[in-house]
Amino acid sequence: MRNPQEVTRRIKALIGVFQAATGRKKEEVIKILKDKALWSDVSENEKNFLLSPEEDSRFIALQLGWRAEAVYILLWALNHFNFSEIPKDETNLEQIKELLKADDFYSKIDAHNVQLRDPEEIIDMFERIYRINWELRDAQINDKELPDDYNPSIIYEWHYALEWLIKENEEWDYIAVDT
Repeated sequence: MRNPQEVTRRIKALIGVFQAATGRKKEEVIKILKDKALWSDVSENEKNFLLSPEEDSRFIALQLGWRAEAVYILLWALNHFNFSEIPKDETNLEQIKELLKADDFYSKIDAHNVQLRDPEEIIDMFERIYRINWELRDAQINDKELPDDYNPSIIYEWHYALEWLIKENEEWDYIAVDT
């Protein structure tokens, strides 16, 4: 499992990418990430997006906008909040909206004062999300009704982030979200 500092740096990189994907000038985001020594935490695909002209990256921006959900589950892994049920829609982003849009996003989470949840709790969440993602994919492939009204995009992002969290040697861009 990754350490809390690495998770914090990934969250900060994701927030920067999210901001650029949702309208903040890419040049501003790049400058902040570089000034705060976070550029090395930005994945190659994310760097390609940030360095590409706006007109060439609209579709990618739409996809990367969903990374806010990855931020949400990674913040959960760092004990920033709890939830009793797995959220089924994007309303859970209200809890982190201020962080996602903040100009000072890089200092909102202190990498030195964070702690991961118990590994068993994280693994339990991973297994729950894996099963839900499997059910959703099975329903999509076999033209069935989606189970329990879960949003497939949210579950995919959570699955992706949790796979990265528990698999220390995998790079962000190359996480396999197999079901």
